[in-house]
Order: sequence, then C-alpha cells, then structure tokens
Amino acid sequence: MIRELLHAIKEFLIEYISHRLFIVSVIFFLLFTILITNLFRLQIIEGREHLENFTYKSKKTITVEASRGNIYDCDGNLLAYNRLAYAVTFENNNQLSEVARQNNVTENEMKNLIVAKTIHILEKHNDTISVNFPLEYSNGSFKFTTSTNSEKLRFLADIYGYGSSDDLKDKERNSTAEDVFNYLAGEKNFNISDEYDKEEALKIMSVRYALWLNRFQQYISVNIAMDISDESVAELKENSAELLGIDVVVDSIRIYNDAEYFAHIIGYIGTISTDEMNEYNENLSKENKYDSRDMIGKTGLEKKYESTLRGTNGIEEIYVDNLGKIIERSDQQDSVAGRDIYLTINSDLQKYCYDTLEKEIASVLLANITDQEVDEDKTVDKRIPIYDVYYALFDNNALDITHLAEKDAGTYEKQVNNVLNESKNHAISEICNIFKTSEISDAELEPEYESYMDYIYKMLANNGIYNTKKIDSTDETYKQFVAEEISLGTFLHYAINQGAIDISSFDLSNDYYDSNEVYSALVDYVKNELSNDTDFNKLVMKYMIKSGVVNGTQVIQIMFEQNLLDKEKDKDYKDFASGSLSDYKFIRRKINNLEVTPAQLALDPCEGSVVVTDTNTGEIRAMVSYPSYDNNRLTNSIDADYYAKLIADKTKPLYNRATQQRTAPGSTYKMLTTIAAVEEKAIDIDTIIDAEGIYTKVDPPAKCWYYPGKHGEIGIEEALEVSCNYFFYEVGYRLGGGEDHFSDNDGLKKLAKYAGMFGLDTNSGIELDEIDPKVSDETVVRSAIGQGTNAYTPTQLSRYVTTIATSGTCYDLSIIKEIRDISGNITYENPHTVHGTLNFDNKLWTTVHNGMRRVIKNHTPEDMIINQIKVDVAGKTGTAEENLARPAHALFVSYAPFNKPEISVTTIIPYGYSSGNAEELAGFIYAYYFDPKALENASITGNVNMSD
Repeated sequence: MIRELLHAIKEFLIEYISHRLFIVSVIFFLLFTILITNLFRLQIIEGREHLENFTYKSKKTITVEASRGNIYDCDGNLLAYNRLAYAVTFENNNQLSEVARQNNVTENEMKNLIVAKTIHILEKHNDTISVNFPLEYSNGSFKFTTSTNSEKLRFLADIYGYGSSDDLKDKERNSTAEDVFNYLAGEKNFNISDEYDKEEALKIMSVRYALWLNRFQQYISVNIAMDISDESVAELKENSAELLGIDVVVDSIRIYNDAEYFAHIIGYIGTISTDEMNEYNENLSKENKYDSRDMIGKTGLEKKYESTLRGTNGIEEIYVDNLGKIIERSDQQDSVAGRDIYLTINSDLQKYCYDTLEKEIASVLLANITDQEVDEDKTVDKRIPIYDVYYALFDNNALDITHLAEKDAGTYEKQVNNVLNESKNHAISEICNIFKTSEISDAELEPEYESYMDYIYKMLANNGIYNTKKIDSTDETYKQFVAEEISLGTFLHYAINQGAIDISSFDLSNDYYDSNEVYSALVDYVKNELSNDTDFNKLVMKYMIKSGVVNGTQVIQIMFEQNLLDKEKDKDYKDFASGSLSDYKFIRRKINNLEVTPAQLALDPCEGSVVVTDTNTGEIRAMVSYPSYDNNRLTNSIDADYYAKLIADKTKPLYNRATQQRTAPGSTYKMLTTIAAVEEKAIDIDTIIDAEGIYTKVDPPAKCWYYPGKHGEIGIEEALEVSCNYFFYEVGYRLGGGEDHFSDNDGLKKLAKYAGMFGLDTNSGIELDEIDPKVSDETVVRSAIGQGTNAYTPTQLSRYVTTIATSGTCYDLSIIKEIRDISGNITYENPHTVHGTLNFDNKLWTTVHNGMRRVIKNHTPEDMIINQIKVDVAGKTGTAEENLARPAHALFVSYAPFNKPEISVTTIIPYGYSSGNAEELAGFIYAYYFDPKALENASITGNVNMSD
C-alpha cells in the first residue's frame, strides 16, 4: 500500500517536473523570494535611513516671462520701460487643507484669514492690493465698476460659471452688485464671515476671486499686490509660515515717463480678461499662449503692437517639495525680450504743444468769463457768468460735494453743507407740492424747478422705474410732455395707466391698489431718492451759487479746505483773505496760472487737439489730445478710485480726440472745393463771382458770414483769404450742374471723388484706432463750405492739408519710425507710404497756396505771432457750429515754410468761439519750431476774432 502510494507520488513528481509550467513556477518562486528579501532589507534593516532621506518631489513647469519692449521717441528718449519691483503672489498650497483641519476651521476660512492678514500687513505700510475686481463699496452700498454693460455681463458669466454671457439666466443677468457680493460671500463659495466689515470683506473677496479664476491651473499663482515697500516685504517674510500660499517675488512693472503728454499715444497695459485671452490664444503655439496672470496692452500702441512688445516667453521645469520649495531645476528654455519701438514723435515738441494748447484754452475761457449780467438765452449770449465757474468745480468733481458732510469737513464746508441741506429739503418739499397739483406744465415753472423736473424724469428712466420702451416717441401724450404742454406729474399718471412704471421698488401696503396709490408711492420714491442723490445735491448747489446763497468766497475757501489749492504755498491767499483781492479776480488768476485748469472746470472750451506732421514723409512729430490722464495709474493694476474719477469726468480724458473726435471741417474744406470745381470745369482759375451776401438759389437760403454785408466780385484767392461763403455756395451749385440741370447728388459725388483723392474717405494710416471719416452726403451747396454731413478727425485733416502742402503727394500718416530687436537690429523701418498722388496743373496748386498764404498775410492781424516769426505760414481757418446754445468749434489747418514746406500744423478747439484762437495756437507752435526767440515777449490772448 505504501509502495503504491510512493510510486504514485513519484509518478506525479516526474509528470509535474517534466511539465512546462514547472519552470515558470520556479521562476515565480525565485522572484517572490527576491521581493520578500528586498522588502525586508528596505523596511526592516534600512528603514530608518530611508525615512530620514526621503523627500517629496513634484514636477512643475513654469513660464519665464519675457521682458516687454521699450518705447522711445524719435531721438531715443525713453517713454515706456520696465522696472523691477517686489510683488505679492497667492496660490493654492498643498498644506492648506491639513493646516485648516489642525486649526479646526474650513479651508475657505483658512484662506480668508491668510488673505486678511496679508492685506493688514500691506496696508500697515501704506501698500494696497492691486487686484482688478469690478465691485466697489461706497456710501453704504455696492456698485459695479465696469465701464460697459458687456463687461458687466462677462463678469456675471464668470461668477455664475458660464462660458458666455448669453447663457445667463434672467435672474443672474439682472443681479445687482449686492447680489453678487452676497453670492460670492456665501457658504457655497468663499464663505466670508460677517465678522469682517464690508470693505474688508470686499478686499478678501477680490483676492479670492482672482485665485478662483485659476482654479483649473492649480500651481499658477496670481499677483495680488505690486510694487510693495521693503517694510511690507520684510514683515510678509517674517510671517511666511502662517501665510501659506503667499509669496514675495521680484516682478517687472511698466513705467511711463511724462505720462500725461503721451498717454493717448502709448496707452497702458493691464491684466488680460477671459475674452481677450481666448481671442489672443486662438492662433498662438502652446508655449506662447496667455494665461490669466498675463498683462497685455489695453489701449494705444501697447495694444496695437502687443505681439511686438511682448516677446517670447521661456519655459523652466522644476521640482518642488511638499512645502512648494524648489529643490531641483531641470530643463530650461530662455525667454526672448520684446522688441523696442521708436516713434516719429519729438517729445519736446509734444510737450510744448500740449502745454500751449492748455494755455490757449484757458485764455479763451478767461476772455469769455464775466462778472456782469449774462442773458439766460445761450443762443444770444455765450459768455460765461462767474457763478458757472464756481458751480463747475462741484459739477466736475474738482471739489467733492460729498465731503461737505464728512466728519473731517472744514469750517466753510460745514457752513455750506448746512445751507445745502436746508435748500435741498425746501426744494424736495416744493417738488412734492408740484407733484400733488400736477396741473402746472413744466414750461410754467421757474427755471430752477423746471431743471429739477427734467432731472427727476431722467432719474426715473435711468433707475428703470419708468420703462421708456412702453411709451413710443410718437405717442401724443409723450409729445405733449416733450413740448412742455403738460407737467411731469400728468405724464407719470399716464405712464402708470400704460403699465410703464415698475412698482416693485415701491412700498405698497397691499396687493390691491389703484393708480392714485401707485402715483403717491412714486412721489414717495422720488422724495427718498432725491434725499440721498449726489447729482441732485449738485443741481441744488448750482442754484444756491447762482442766487448768492453760496458765494465765491465760500467756494474758494473750500478749494483750500479740500486741498485743491495749498494755503501755505498760494501767493494770492493773503490778499484774498484780507479782501484786497476779490473772489472774481482770484479765480481768474488761478485759471490764468493753470492752478485751476480747463479740464477741471469742463466749461466751453475744455478740450482740444494738435497734430504736427512732417510734410515730406507723413511722419507725425506731435499728436496731442487735451485733457489727458496719468496712464501709470491704470497700468499693471488699475487704481480703481482714479479710474472711476476719469469715467465720471465730463471732459472724457480717456478719449483720444486727435484720432476719435470728428468735427465738420468748416471753411478748411474750401481748398478741396476749389480744386474739385476747377478740375471738373465748374469754374476756372480766373473765375470771378459776384458775392451778394445771401445765397437764394437753394431753399432755405444760405447766408455768408459777412451778411448783411457782401464781398462783391472776387476770385479764388480772395475768396479763400476772406473765406467768402457765398463764393463757395455758388461753386458747389455749379458742381451740381448749375441752373440748367442742378443735382445735389451729382455735385456730392464730385466732391466725394476729390475727398477720396485727399485721403478723406479713409483712415489716415496712423497706427492707432481711428474713427472712420464721414464724407458729406447731403446738400452740395452747404457741403462745399465744409458743412453738410462732412466730419473728420484732426489726423484726417492733417493728411489733407499735408497733401496740399506737397502739391499732391498724399502720405499715409505714421507715428512709428522703426522697430528694433534686443540686439539693436532694425526689424522694421517706416516706408513713408504714399496713399496717392494728385497730378493737377501747377497753376491750380499755386492759386490754392496763394489763397492760403493771403489768409495769414492779409486777413490775420499783423501783431499776431504767426506774422512775427521768420518763416511764412500758409493756412486756412474754419468754424463749425454744432449747437446754437454753445460756441462754434475753432479749426485751423496750415503748413510752413510757405515756399518749401517742412511741417503742417492742424489745431482744433471744440467750442473754441473763434477760429482765430486755433490759429493763434498754431502760431505759437510754429514759433517754437522755427523761431524760438519770437516767444520771448509773446503772450496768448484767447480772444482772436476771425471771420469764416
């Protein structure tokens, strides 16, 4: 039995060993033995040693930012560059969750504590966070700070997690700023405790939101403060163990020299938005794609030449430990700096043009400011009463009307605030009484209360209480209201019955109410709104100043209390305080010295532009838009308060008037009309026309500026010299076919043809955003004198007059001289592109040139600086009246020297009263350029009356 068993075992072993699986089993056994042996050695024998030497490593790929290219003027003077500075960054840290658990708080609470402490350290040393977040908290309420509705909707889409604003639900789309704050502060999002006050909570939220935008890029940090002090750096590093995710790094910030003079040309940079990032990244390689931390050009050349200035980023692979500390560097690809741009602009000339333009505008103001009685009808009397000057300081926020009620308000501020409250309460009471009667039409009210009613109507529309879409402009009751035949109260009763009033904001006691109850609630709403309305306070202030309830002395003293003027440094304060210098003379002196600027007042005029062009190349030597702004305060990170002030400024300082503001060219267009008429055989060079003063061949009749006088028989040169409208009315009429077969359309086509030859039917070629020109398509007779619907920018008019100066060479204007790489090699050079060449008879060019020369030589006062310099200037004045209640626009186009042109100068002062003021400005620019000695005893008057 045993023998049989052993034999069976033997047979089994022989069969198993001879089977092919035996070898595999042996191999597995050996491998398993080796594994167990090594595990024993590593964990038991060498375990302590390996534990002590273990380091957690995580691979990260970081972007090495390329240095942005510099911008220089034509002589190599530095205008825009980068400076190294300390920045604070914040990123999600691996330890946050564990540390939060150890401290028995949530990760959200931990992040909020870290951010709050960081902000406290920064503000302790007068540094601030620099995160762009489109909410602000002021006067007890939250507001959006987006400049456009599309920006607000894009922000809301990001908040609610949509890729497009089109996906927003109605409730989300209509979210208020407070709704957004509460949503983000809630437990589902950032869970910001009520223990933080609103302002502190908003700062925490802005940092958390910036980090949240990077939620899909875990190891990408966000900049939360730029250019911080050494003291902040030291304290942040001392507390680094507690401030997980916070780091201090060396970063570069963009700096602009002489910012105010070049802001409209250079622009500024800022953090890229989601939409911008998607647009830019569409055609970029992976390594060059933008991420949410990147800065890009937002306006000006910074935007237009983003790809040129940006350069190429580098890449570096690193290994970090569990604390985020770099322990090893791997592969690296160096960044390539952006290229440098050299402008055609001469910085000294640019600065002179800007300063002189401001002086000219101030002088025009002074020439029209009066302390005498002024007719209320602005179409009759366009002088500026002194009370308008005092009010303008409040109206354009040079003086802060809200500060009158602050605890630290000065003595005069408190005085004025008391009477302001009394006057406002009285005005609101009277307004309520007017609403109760609602029988007096607005036309029967005193001007003050008529203004209040206009304001209330606009307020109700802007606040969404009155839905303007519910009542059409053709509605008979609406037309009666606009014509001031019925009162605002009567119209609002009608609007209620038409369902055009949103009652959701009213305090109605029950769900059933009639129209009278709604009207009563509407009046209560108006009363409550006006009580806390800053703009209404300003309107009340206007009539307080006008009536003398608030006087000039009080306003001037408030200027000192609010530090608009410095009492210690002001040379006139003692004389003013003693009474030896009147309020009127004091404020005039401040305007004359530019201690109070036209930009601060926002009266007519308060703006202007200058373009100086090299006639031989089309290169722009100076391009000025007034007023301007400090782009240093908008670049890198936006100074929110400053930006809000710019947006509220009635002079629109962000607006580049040189390329974006179109005006009718007025009489500056008459050279083009002359050339078109001669070339089209409507007249010849020797044509004489009997100018009778009023042109009756069209209806309505067109008057010459000289009417009821008349210029009599004149030819082209004299017609240009005296700017005879009648002469050019007749020329326009003949372009349209004359008496036999007159056609406006035919004449307009001919003018448009020659406008195209002079480049007036397309953009000027300048490397900046420029609004399209508008060639007139209405009434050839009036279009012939630069009216009709003609409208051009200063740059477009500059190209036009430069073409005249060259007798037909029409250049594309340019502000780029050349572009160089980091090694100084020129990669682009201005080609001086010729847009077109006008091959007209030399006699025609000579006639036009002589007419322009006669404008200066014969029609301009001999003592004006333009006639005192050592070069002869040729030019043409022009006025354009846009609004009968406001002064006319002042224009002047010109070139010099007359016989061999080098530069053209185009000056435009909107609402500048007389074209002579634009000519006076140009004269000073020519003197600076050709004959600086002539400036020594010259002074700007701002009161040059020219006829055109």
